[in-house]
Amino acid sequence: MKKTVIFLCVFSFFLSCKKSDDSGSGAPAPSLSEHYPQTWTLINDASADKYTYLEVNGNNMKRSEIVKTYSLVQLALDNLCSFYVTQTRTEFTHKICYVIQLDRQRKRWLFSGKSSNQQEIHLSTTVGSSEITDPGGDGYRFFVHDLAKINGVKTVALESVEFPGYYISSSSPGFNYSPTQAVLTKASSPEKATPWQCR
Repeated sequence: MKKTVIFLCVFSFFLSCKKSDDSGSGAPAPSLSEHYPQTWTLINDASADKYTYLEVNGNNMKRSEIVKTYSLVQLALDNLCSFYVTQTRTEFTHKICYVIQLDRQRKRWLFSGKSSNQQEIHLSTTVGSSEITDPGGDGYRFFVHDLAKINGVKTVALESVEFPGYYISSSSPGFNYSPTQAVLTKASSPEKATPWQCR
């Protein structure tokens, strides 16, 4: 009888460990040792002397540049570029994913949507009615893919849930739009997408 009880305890423990290791039916997920929410300023190495970073510009998201000698702490104070990232689930498949809000105005949510000519995917923002619940739909949700760290800094590729295979990019939009408009571009894998350092 004792052996049966011990076996059941060990078996139950194994199942609970297996269950807690499930990241949501195969959805990409960061390390289980990480805790959310997190606050990120999203930075990309644009060149030898400049960073590209993402910032809020009204209802648009734009790509801006800063010299690498500029304080990133000061950058987050001076510009609307600090984002509050929390874990959630996709609307229909319930896979683990993430929502991104402007840290200083948490009713402002980032989303991916089609451009006005329907030919591109743009990164935009909107003001919702809540700081807790996004305005709704997988356009407001992103998969976070961990990449190799850059100079010891957490680095990710950010994939749209609404538009699978499209990642937040440092690329420019088509000629119809402001050259600084943030876009999502197609990539065959997270490793081939724009790497964003989470500062």
